Amino acid sequence: MGKEPAGGIMPLKHRFPWIFLVIAITAAFILGACTVTGSSRAAATPTPEGTYAVDAVFVEFYRFLQGENTLGAAISPMFEHEGIKMQYTEAALMVYNPQETPENRYSLAPLGVEMSMSDDPIQISDQTGARVVDGYVLYEDFLPLYDAMQGARFVGRPLTQVRINYERGRVEQYFSNLGFYRLLDDPTGTVHLLAYGAWKCDHACRRSTVANAIVARTRTHPEPFVAQIAALGSSLTGRPLSEPYTASDGMLEQVYENLVVYADPQNLSEIHFRPLAEIAGLAPQQPALKIDDVRMVFHSQQDGLGYNVPTVFEEYIAAHGGFEVSGEPETELFAEGSLYRQCFRAYCLDYDIAAAGDARIRPAALGSRYLELNPRPNDEFEANTYTLRVWEDQPVISPSDSQLVHLEVLDRASHNPIANLEAVITLTLPDGTTQTYNFQPTNAQGQSTLKVSAIDAPNGSLVVYRVCLNAGDETCVDEGYLIWGQP
Repeated sequence: MGKEPAGGIMPLKHRFPWIFLVIAITAAFILGACTVTGSSRAAATPTPEGTYAVDAVFVEFYRFLQGENTLGAAISPMFEHEGIKMQYTEAALMVYNPQETPENRYSLAPLGVEMSMSDDPIQISDQTGARVVDGYVLYEDFLPLYDAMQGARFVGRPLTQVRINYERGRVEQYFSNLGFYRLLDDPTGTVHLLAYGAWKCDHACRRSTVANAIVARTRTHPEPFVAQIAALGSSLTGRPLSEPYTASDGMLEQVYENLVVYADPQNLSEIHFRPLAEIAGLAPQQPALKIDDVRMVFHSQQDGLGYNVPTVFEEYIAAHGGFEVSGEPETELFAEGSLYRQCFRAYCLDYDIAAAGDARIRPAALGSRYLELNPRPNDEFEANTYTLRVWEDQPVISPSDSQLVHLEVLDRASHNPIANLEAVITLTLPDGTTQTYNFQPTNAQGQSTLKVSAIDAPNGSLVVYRVCLNAGDETCVDEGYLIWGQP
Protein backbone atom coordinates (compact mmCIF):
# COMPACT_ATOMS: atom_id res chain seq x y z
CA MET A 1 0.00 0.00 0.00
CA GLY A 2 2.89 2.40 0.60
CA LYS A 3 4.34 1.95 -2.90
CA GLU A 4 3.28 4.20 -5.75
CA PRO A 5 1.92 2.44 -8.85
CA ALA A 6 3.11 3.24 -12.36
CA GLY A 7 2.87 6.83 -13.43
CA GLY A 8 3.61 8.25 -9.98
CA ILE A 9 -0.03 8.08 -8.85
CA MET A 10 -0.45 7.50 -5.12
CA PRO A 11 -2.62 4.60 -3.89
CA LEU A 12 -6.32 5.05 -4.60
CA LYS A 13 -7.57 4.81 -1.03
CA HIS A 14 -5.25 7.65 0.01
CA ARG A 15 -5.76 9.94 -2.95
CA PHE A 16 -9.51 9.43 -3.46
CA PRO A 17 -10.88 8.24 -0.09
CA TRP A 18 -14.48 9.36 -0.57
CA ILE A 19 -14.69 8.41 -4.23
CA PHE A 20 -13.35 4.96 -3.40
CA LEU A 21 -15.98 4.53 -0.68
CA VAL A 22 -19.03 5.58 -2.69
CA ILE A 23 -18.04 3.66 -5.82
CA ALA A 24 -17.35 0.56 -3.74
CA ILE A 25 -20.78 0.98 -2.17
CA THR A 26 -22.35 1.10 -5.62
CA ALA A 27 -20.57 -2.11 -6.58
CA ALA A 28 -21.75 -3.80 -3.42
CA PHE A 29 -25.31 -2.72 -4.04
CA ILE A 30 -25.33 -4.10 -7.58
CA LEU A 31 -24.31 -7.41 -6.07
CA GLY A 32 -26.56 -7.18 -3.04
CA ALA A 33 -29.66 -5.99 -4.87
CA CYS A 34 -29.78 -9.28 -6.73
CA THR A 35 -30.36 -11.21 -3.48
CA VAL A 36 -32.67 -9.88 -0.77
CA THR A 37 -31.34 -10.78 2.68
CA GLY A 38 -33.23 -13.14 4.92
CA SER A 39 -34.26 -10.48 7.41
CA SER A 40 -35.61 -8.22 4.65
CA ARG A 41 -37.32 -11.15 2.95
CA ALA A 42 -39.04 -12.17 6.14
CA ALA A 43 -40.80 -8.84 6.67
CA ALA A 44 -44.46 -9.50 7.41
CA THR A 45 -45.75 -6.01 6.55
CA PRO A 46 -46.19 -5.35 2.82
CA THR A 47 -44.17 -2.40 1.52
CA PRO A 48 -45.14 -0.01 -1.29
CA GLU A 49 -43.75 -0.71 -4.74
CA GLY A 50 -40.16 0.41 -5.04
CA THR A 51 -39.51 0.26 -1.29
CA TYR A 52 -38.17 -2.36 1.12
CA ALA A 53 -38.54 -3.19 4.76
CA VAL A 54 -35.79 -1.64 6.87
CA ASP A 55 -33.44 -4.50 7.71
CA ALA A 56 -33.35 -5.65 11.32
CA VAL A 57 -29.76 -4.47 11.75
CA PHE A 58 -30.83 -0.90 10.97
CA VAL A 59 -34.29 -0.69 12.58
CA GLU A 60 -33.21 1.02 15.81
CA PHE A 61 -30.77 3.35 14.03
CA TYR A 62 -33.46 4.27 11.49
CA ARG A 63 -35.92 5.05 14.30
CA PHE A 64 -33.27 7.05 16.16
CA LEU A 65 -32.93 9.28 13.09
CA GLN A 66 -36.73 9.72 13.04
CA GLY A 67 -37.38 7.04 10.46
CA GLU A 68 -39.41 7.63 7.34
CA ASN A 69 -40.37 11.14 8.44
CA THR A 70 -36.78 12.27 7.81
CA LEU A 71 -34.79 9.58 5.98
CA GLY A 72 -37.67 8.52 3.77
CA ALA A 73 -38.53 4.94 2.83
CA ALA A 74 -35.89 2.25 2.33
CA ILE A 75 -35.31 1.95 -1.42
CA SER A 76 -32.93 -1.04 -1.48
CA PRO A 77 -32.51 -4.29 0.40
CA MET A 78 -29.71 -4.55 2.91
CA PHE A 79 -26.43 -5.52 1.22
CA GLU A 80 -22.85 -6.18 2.31
CA HIS A 81 -19.37 -5.24 1.16
CA GLU A 82 -16.31 -6.62 2.94
CA GLY A 83 -18.36 -7.28 6.07
CA ILE A 84 -19.92 -3.79 6.14
CA LYS A 85 -23.73 -3.78 5.95
CA MET A 86 -25.54 -0.99 4.09
CA GLN A 87 -29.04 0.02 3.05
CA TYR A 88 -30.29 2.96 1.00
CA THR A 89 -33.15 5.20 2.04
CA GLU A 90 -34.44 8.04 -0.11
CA ALA A 91 -32.31 10.55 1.80
CA ALA A 92 -29.24 8.58 2.87
CA LEU A 93 -27.14 5.43 2.90
CA MET A 94 -27.12 3.75 6.31
CA VAL A 95 -23.90 1.93 7.19
CA TYR A 96 -23.15 -0.67 9.89
CA ASN A 97 -19.49 -1.59 10.42
CA PRO A 98 -19.08 -4.29 13.11
CA GLN A 99 -15.32 -3.68 13.14
CA GLU A 100 -15.75 -0.17 14.59
CA THR A 101 -16.05 0.67 18.28
CA PRO A 102 -19.64 0.33 19.56
CA GLU A 103 -20.35 4.07 19.48
CA ASN A 104 -19.14 4.35 15.86
CA ARG A 105 -20.62 1.23 14.30
CA TYR A 106 -23.60 3.07 12.83
CA SER A 107 -23.09 5.94 10.42
CA LEU A 108 -24.37 7.57 7.24
CA ALA A 109 -22.19 7.42 4.12
CA PRO A 110 -20.79 10.73 2.81
CA LEU A 111 -22.81 10.74 -0.40
CA GLY A 112 -22.75 14.53 -0.56
CA VAL A 113 -18.99 14.58 -1.07
CA GLU A 114 -19.42 12.96 -4.48
CA MET A 115 -21.69 15.73 -5.77
CA SER A 116 -18.94 18.33 -6.19
CA MET A 117 -21.17 20.81 -4.41
CA SER A 118 -18.92 23.14 -2.44
CA ASP A 119 -18.57 26.75 -1.40
CA ASP A 120 -15.66 28.58 0.12
CA PRO A 121 -15.87 29.22 3.87
CA ILE A 122 -16.51 32.73 5.10
CA GLN A 123 -13.87 34.03 7.44
CA ILE A 124 -16.05 34.84 10.43
CA SER A 125 -16.20 33.55 13.98
CA ASP A 126 -19.18 32.31 15.97
CA GLN A 127 -21.54 35.15 16.73
CA THR A 128 -24.80 36.04 18.34
CA GLY A 129 -27.75 35.20 16.15
CA ALA A 130 -26.06 32.68 13.84
CA ARG A 131 -24.39 29.27 14.06
CA VAL A 132 -21.12 29.04 12.16
CA VAL A 133 -19.35 25.71 11.56
CA ASP A 134 -15.92 25.83 9.91
CA GLY A 135 -16.80 29.10 8.17
CA TYR A 136 -20.25 27.93 7.00
CA VAL A 137 -23.35 29.70 8.31
CA LEU A 138 -26.04 27.14 9.18
CA TYR A 139 -29.56 28.14 8.21
CA GLU A 140 -31.66 28.92 11.26
CA ASP A 141 -34.63 26.76 10.23
CA PHE A 142 -32.34 23.73 9.77
CA LEU A 143 -30.81 23.87 13.24
CA PRO A 144 -33.48 21.89 15.19
CA LEU A 145 -33.20 18.89 12.86
CA TYR A 146 -29.42 19.28 12.57
CA ASP A 147 -29.12 19.14 16.36
CA ALA A 148 -31.64 16.31 16.70
CA MET A 149 -29.46 14.25 14.33
CA GLN A 150 -26.39 15.04 16.44
CA GLY A 151 -24.93 17.55 14.04
CA ALA A 152 -21.63 16.61 12.42
CA ARG A 153 -21.82 13.05 13.74
CA PHE A 154 -24.63 11.98 11.41
CA VAL A 155 -25.38 15.03 9.24
CA GLY A 156 -21.68 15.48 8.47
CA ARG A 157 -19.67 18.64 7.95
CA PRO A 158 -21.18 21.44 5.83
CA LEU A 159 -20.18 21.48 2.16
CA THR A 160 -21.99 24.66 1.14
CA GLN A 161 -23.35 27.84 2.59
CA VAL A 162 -27.11 28.10 2.63
CA ARG A 163 -28.49 29.27 -0.71
CA ILE A 164 -31.76 29.65 -2.61
CA ASN A 165 -32.32 27.25 -5.49
CA TYR A 166 -34.62 29.41 -7.60
CA GLU A 167 -35.34 26.68 -10.16
CA ARG A 168 -36.60 24.36 -7.40
CA GLY A 169 -38.14 27.11 -5.28
CA ARG A 170 -36.35 26.11 -2.11
CA VAL A 171 -33.74 27.11 0.43
CA GLU A 172 -31.09 24.38 0.61
CA GLN A 173 -27.80 23.48 2.24
CA TYR A 174 -25.54 20.52 1.53
CA PHE A 175 -23.66 18.52 4.16
CA SER A 176 -21.42 15.52 3.60
CA ASN A 177 -24.01 12.92 4.68
CA LEU A 178 -27.37 14.68 4.29
CA GLY A 179 -28.89 17.64 2.49
CA PHE A 180 -31.51 19.96 3.99
CA TYR A 181 -34.15 22.02 2.23
CA ARG A 182 -37.23 24.12 2.87
CA LEU A 183 -39.62 25.24 0.12
CA LEU A 184 -39.91 28.99 -0.14
CA ASP A 185 -43.65 28.82 0.51
CA ASP A 186 -43.32 26.37 3.43
CA PRO A 187 -44.19 27.70 6.89
CA THR A 188 -41.17 28.83 8.90
CA GLY A 189 -39.51 25.87 10.61
CA THR A 190 -40.55 23.28 8.00
CA VAL A 191 -37.52 21.16 7.05
CA HIS A 192 -37.03 18.24 4.66
CA LEU A 193 -34.05 16.16 3.53
CA LEU A 194 -32.79 16.08 -0.05
CA ALA A 195 -32.91 12.72 -1.79
CA TYR A 196 -29.20 11.85 -1.53
CA GLY A 197 -29.95 8.13 -1.46
CA ALA A 198 -32.15 8.18 -4.54
CA TRP A 199 -29.58 10.33 -6.36
CA LYS A 200 -26.72 7.93 -5.65
CA CYS A 201 -28.62 4.66 -6.06
CA ASP A 202 -29.93 6.02 -9.37
CA HIS A 203 -31.17 3.38 -11.84
CA ALA A 204 -30.64 0.50 -9.39
CA CYS A 205 -33.42 1.87 -7.18
CA ARG A 206 -36.76 2.29 -8.88
CA ARG A 207 -38.52 4.31 -6.18
CA SER A 208 -40.16 7.50 -7.49
CA THR A 209 -38.71 10.45 -5.58
CA VAL A 210 -40.69 13.46 -4.38
CA ALA A 211 -39.91 16.15 -6.96
CA ASN A 212 -39.16 18.80 -4.34
CA ALA A 213 -36.42 16.60 -2.83
CA ILE A 214 -34.56 15.81 -6.06
CA VAL A 215 -30.88 16.64 -5.91
CA ALA A 216 -30.20 19.26 -8.57
CA ARG A 217 -26.55 20.23 -8.84
CA THR A 218 -27.38 23.73 -9.99
CA ARG A 219 -24.51 26.14 -9.58
CA THR A 220 -25.68 29.13 -7.57
CA HIS A 221 -24.19 31.64 -5.20
CA PRO A 222 -24.12 30.99 -1.45
CA GLU A 223 -26.34 33.38 0.51
CA PRO A 224 -25.43 33.85 4.19
CA PHE A 225 -28.26 36.39 4.51
CA VAL A 226 -30.83 33.98 3.10
CA ALA A 227 -33.19 34.04 6.11
CA GLN A 228 -33.71 37.77 5.77
CA ILE A 229 -33.64 37.74 1.97
CA ALA A 230 -36.26 34.98 1.71
CA ALA A 231 -38.55 37.02 3.96
CA LEU A 232 -38.32 39.98 1.57
CA GLY A 233 -39.16 37.85 -1.46
CA SER A 234 -37.09 37.06 -4.53
CA SER A 235 -39.22 39.40 -6.66
CA LEU A 236 -37.69 42.29 -4.71
CA THR A 237 -34.09 41.13 -4.42
CA GLY A 238 -33.65 39.27 -7.69
CA ARG A 239 -30.98 36.60 -7.89
CA PRO A 240 -27.52 37.02 -6.40
CA LEU A 241 -24.93 38.36 -8.84
CA SER A 242 -21.92 37.82 -6.61
CA GLU A 243 -20.71 35.59 -3.86
CA PRO A 244 -20.53 37.16 -0.39
CA TYR A 245 -17.26 39.06 -0.03
CA THR A 246 -15.53 41.46 2.33
CA ALA A 247 -16.09 45.03 1.13
CA SER A 248 -13.56 47.84 1.51
CA ASP A 249 -15.22 48.96 4.77
CA GLY A 250 -14.85 45.49 6.29
CA MET A 251 -18.53 44.58 5.92
CA LEU A 252 -19.63 41.24 4.47
CA GLU A 253 -21.43 42.23 1.28
CA GLN A 254 -23.43 40.52 -1.45
CA VAL A 255 -24.80 42.00 -4.66
CA TYR A 256 -28.24 40.97 -5.92
CA GLU A 257 -29.91 41.96 -9.17
CA ASN A 258 -31.98 44.69 -7.51
CA LEU A 259 -30.22 45.61 -4.26
CA VAL A 260 -26.97 45.24 -2.32
CA VAL A 261 -26.95 43.64 1.14
CA TYR A 262 -24.26 43.96 3.79
CA ALA A 263 -23.74 43.15 7.46
CA ASP A 264 -21.13 43.35 10.16
CA PRO A 265 -19.23 40.02 9.97
CA GLN A 266 -19.78 39.66 13.72
CA ASN A 267 -23.56 40.05 13.43
CA LEU A 268 -24.92 38.56 10.22
CA SER A 269 -28.45 38.49 11.59
CA GLU A 270 -28.73 42.29 11.18
CA ILE A 271 -28.55 43.21 7.51
CA HIS A 272 -28.38 46.63 5.87
CA PHE A 273 -28.66 47.91 2.31
CA ARG A 274 -26.25 50.03 0.30
CA PRO A 275 -27.61 53.23 -1.34
CA LEU A 276 -27.79 51.44 -4.67
CA ALA A 277 -29.42 54.13 -6.78
CA GLU A 278 -26.91 56.80 -5.84
CA ILE A 279 -23.87 54.52 -6.23
CA ALA A 280 -25.22 53.34 -9.59
CA GLY A 281 -25.22 56.93 -10.81
CA LEU A 282 -28.81 58.04 -10.11
CA ALA A 283 -28.23 61.07 -7.92
CA PRO A 284 -30.97 62.19 -5.47
CA GLN A 285 -33.28 64.92 -6.74
CA GLN A 286 -34.31 68.05 -4.90
CA PRO A 287 -37.59 67.68 -2.93
CA ALA A 288 -40.73 68.91 -4.69
CA LEU A 289 -44.10 70.40 -3.80
CA LYS A 290 -46.98 68.15 -2.81
CA ILE A 291 -49.15 66.92 -5.69
CA ASP A 292 -52.84 67.00 -4.85
CA ASP A 293 -53.74 63.56 -6.25
CA VAL A 294 -55.38 60.64 -4.46
CA ARG A 295 -53.03 58.30 -6.36
CA MET A 296 -50.03 59.87 -4.61
CA VAL A 297 -48.73 59.78 -1.03
CA PHE A 298 -46.63 62.78 -0.02
CA HIS A 299 -43.46 62.17 2.03
CA SER A 300 -42.60 65.49 3.64
CA GLN A 301 -38.94 66.41 4.04
CA GLN A 302 -38.66 70.07 5.10
CA ASP A 303 -40.13 73.50 4.40
CA GLY A 304 -43.23 71.97 2.86
CA LEU A 305 -41.21 70.06 0.27
CA GLY A 306 -40.85 66.32 -0.13
CA TYR A 307 -41.48 63.46 -2.56
CA ASN A 308 -44.71 62.21 -4.11
CA VAL A 309 -44.90 58.42 -4.15
CA PRO A 310 -47.56 56.58 -6.19
CA THR A 311 -49.92 54.54 -3.99
CA VAL A 312 -49.10 51.42 -6.02
CA PHE A 313 -45.43 51.85 -5.04
CA GLU A 314 -46.45 52.39 -1.43
CA GLU A 315 -48.34 49.09 -1.50
CA TYR A 316 -45.41 47.24 -3.08
CA ILE A 317 -42.99 48.62 -0.51
CA ALA A 318 -45.32 47.72 2.37
CA ALA A 319 -45.49 44.12 1.09
CA HIS A 320 -41.68 43.84 0.89
CA GLY A 321 -40.35 44.95 4.25
CA GLY A 322 -41.64 48.51 4.28
CA PHE A 323 -39.65 51.72 4.21
CA GLU A 324 -37.18 50.20 6.70
CA VAL A 325 -35.88 48.23 3.72
CA SER A 326 -36.44 50.62 0.81
CA GLY A 327 -35.42 53.73 2.69
CA GLU A 328 -37.05 57.09 2.06
CA PRO A 329 -37.67 58.30 -1.49
CA GLU A 330 -34.81 60.21 -3.12
CA THR A 331 -36.44 61.19 -6.43
CA GLU A 332 -39.78 62.04 -7.91
CA LEU A 333 -41.31 59.78 -10.53
CA PHE A 334 -39.38 60.22 -13.78
CA ALA A 335 -39.31 58.71 -17.27
CA GLU A 336 -36.71 56.00 -17.94
CA GLY A 337 -37.17 54.98 -21.57
CA SER A 338 -40.65 53.48 -21.86
CA LEU A 339 -40.86 53.07 -18.06
CA TYR A 340 -41.56 55.35 -15.14
CA ARG A 341 -39.04 55.10 -12.32
CA GLN A 342 -38.75 56.33 -8.77
CA CYS A 343 -35.70 55.74 -6.58
CA PHE A 344 -35.51 55.12 -2.88
CA ARG A 345 -32.34 54.80 -0.82
CA ALA A 346 -31.93 51.03 -1.26
CA TYR A 347 -33.54 50.41 -4.65
CA CYS A 348 -35.57 51.91 -7.48
CA LEU A 349 -39.04 50.84 -8.64
CA ASP A 350 -40.13 50.80 -12.28
CA TYR A 351 -43.68 51.08 -13.58
CA ASP A 352 -44.37 49.52 -16.98
CA ILE A 353 -47.67 50.69 -18.42
CA ALA A 354 -47.53 48.03 -21.18
CA ALA A 355 -47.26 45.12 -18.72
CA ALA A 356 -50.21 43.28 -17.22
CA GLY A 357 -51.31 43.15 -13.60
CA ASP A 358 -48.62 42.74 -10.95
CA ALA A 359 -45.89 42.69 -13.62
CA ARG A 360 -46.30 46.44 -14.06
CA ILE A 361 -44.27 47.10 -10.91
CA ARG A 362 -40.78 45.70 -10.55
CA PRO A 363 -37.49 46.75 -8.99
CA ALA A 364 -34.90 48.20 -11.32
CA ALA A 365 -32.03 45.77 -11.97
CA LEU A 366 -29.17 48.05 -10.93
CA GLY A 367 -27.00 45.41 -9.24
CA SER A 368 -24.91 44.76 -12.35
CA ARG A 369 -24.21 48.49 -12.63
CA TYR A 370 -23.06 48.49 -9.01
CA LEU A 371 -20.61 45.68 -9.77
CA GLU A 372 -19.26 47.54 -12.80
CA LEU A 373 -18.58 50.65 -10.73
CA ASN A 374 -17.42 48.75 -7.63
CA PRO A 375 -15.36 45.71 -8.74
CA ARG A 376 -15.40 43.13 -6.00
CA PRO A 377 -12.12 42.86 -4.13
CA ASN A 378 -10.15 39.63 -4.17
CA ASP A 379 -11.04 37.51 -1.15
CA GLU A 380 -7.86 36.29 0.47
CA PHE A 381 -9.33 32.84 1.04
CA GLU A 382 -10.35 32.39 -2.62
CA ALA A 383 -7.42 30.85 -4.45
CA ASN A 384 -9.02 29.82 -7.76
CA THR A 385 -10.49 31.97 -10.49
CA TYR A 386 -12.71 29.24 -11.92
CA THR A 387 -15.31 26.74 -10.80
CA LEU A 388 -14.82 23.38 -12.54
CA ARG A 389 -17.62 20.81 -12.78
CA VAL A 390 -16.92 17.31 -14.08
CA TRP A 391 -19.26 14.37 -14.66
CA GLU A 392 -19.46 11.21 -16.74
CA ASP A 393 -22.36 9.84 -18.77
CA GLN A 394 -22.54 6.55 -16.88
CA PRO A 395 -21.41 6.00 -13.26
CA VAL A 396 -21.49 2.26 -14.04
CA ILE A 397 -20.44 1.13 -17.53
CA SER A 398 -19.77 -2.08 -19.42
CA PRO A 399 -16.11 -2.99 -20.19
CA SER A 400 -17.03 -2.98 -23.88
CA ASP A 401 -18.47 0.55 -23.93
CA SER A 402 -16.70 3.88 -24.23
CA GLN A 403 -17.32 6.60 -21.66
CA LEU A 404 -18.10 10.26 -22.19
CA VAL A 405 -16.60 12.66 -19.64
CA HIS A 406 -17.99 16.20 -19.57
CA LEU A 407 -16.69 19.36 -17.98
CA GLU A 408 -18.03 22.85 -17.42
CA VAL A 409 -15.98 25.91 -16.46
CA LEU A 410 -17.59 28.92 -14.79
CA ASP A 411 -16.16 32.17 -13.53
CA ARG A 412 -16.08 31.75 -9.75
CA ALA A 413 -17.26 35.31 -9.05
CA SER A 414 -20.01 35.75 -11.66
CA HIS A 415 -20.79 32.07 -12.46
CA ASN A 416 -20.72 32.97 -16.16
CA PRO A 417 -19.41 30.26 -18.55
CA ILE A 418 -15.80 30.61 -19.71
CA ALA A 419 -14.94 29.76 -23.33
CA ASN A 420 -11.62 28.64 -24.85
CA LEU A 421 -10.13 27.03 -21.77
CA GLU A 422 -8.31 23.71 -22.11
CA ALA A 423 -8.14 20.85 -19.64
CA VAL A 424 -6.29 17.57 -19.23
CA ILE A 425 -7.64 14.31 -17.82
CA THR A 426 -5.50 11.66 -16.14
CA LEU A 427 -7.17 8.26 -15.70
CA THR A 428 -5.89 5.69 -13.22
CA LEU A 429 -6.82 2.26 -14.57
CA PRO A 430 -7.62 -0.78 -12.41
CA ASP A 431 -4.10 -2.19 -12.98
CA GLY A 432 -2.53 1.01 -11.61
CA THR A 433 -1.34 2.41 -14.95
CA THR A 434 -2.38 5.86 -16.10
CA GLN A 435 -3.60 7.43 -19.33
CA THR A 436 -3.66 11.13 -20.15
CA TYR A 437 -5.85 12.92 -22.70
CA ASN A 438 -6.58 16.56 -23.60
CA PHE A 439 -10.06 18.05 -23.82
CA GLN A 440 -11.00 20.32 -26.70
CA PRO A 441 -11.24 23.99 -25.63
CA THR A 442 -14.51 24.86 -23.91
CA ASN A 443 -17.32 26.22 -26.08
CA ALA A 444 -19.43 29.35 -25.52
CA GLN A 445 -21.34 27.52 -22.78
CA GLY A 446 -18.07 26.77 -20.99
CA GLN A 447 -18.38 23.04 -21.75
CA SER A 448 -16.30 20.33 -23.40
CA THR A 449 -16.67 16.56 -23.78
CA LEU A 450 -14.06 13.83 -24.11
CA LYS A 451 -14.62 10.25 -25.26
CA VAL A 452 -12.70 7.67 -23.21
CA SER A 453 -12.12 4.35 -24.93
CA ALA A 454 -13.61 1.18 -23.48
CA ILE A 455 -11.60 -0.29 -20.62
CA ASP A 456 -11.50 -4.07 -20.56
CA ALA A 457 -11.42 -4.84 -16.85
CA PRO A 458 -13.18 -7.29 -14.50
CA ASN A 459 -16.58 -6.49 -13.01
CA GLY A 460 -16.28 -4.19 -10.02
CA SER A 461 -13.09 -2.49 -11.24
CA LEU A 462 -12.67 1.19 -10.42
CA VAL A 463 -11.56 3.83 -12.88
CA VAL A 464 -10.66 7.06 -11.10
CA TYR A 465 -9.62 10.20 -12.89
CA ARG A 466 -8.46 13.74 -12.29
CA VAL A 467 -9.37 16.68 -14.56
CA CYS A 468 -7.24 19.83 -14.30
CA LEU A 469 -7.56 23.14 -16.13
CA ASN A 470 -4.56 24.41 -18.05
CA ALA A 471 -5.15 27.82 -16.47
CA GLY A 472 -2.28 28.14 -14.04
CA ASP A 473 -4.41 28.17 -10.89
CA GLU A 474 -4.38 24.47 -9.91
CA THR A 475 -8.12 23.97 -10.48
CA CYS A 476 -8.68 20.19 -10.45
CA VAL A 477 -11.55 17.78 -9.78
CA ASP A 478 -11.34 14.07 -8.87
CA GLU A 479 -14.10 11.71 -10.02
CA GLY A 480 -14.53 8.04 -10.89
CA TYR A 481 -16.76 5.35 -12.35
CA LEU A 482 -17.28 1.59 -12.09
CA ILE A 483 -16.75 -1.15 -14.67
CA TRP A 484 -19.56 -3.67 -14.63
CA GLY A 485 -20.65 -6.08 -17.36
CA GLN A 486 -24.17 -6.33 -18.67
CA PRO A 487 -26.29 -8.96 -16.87
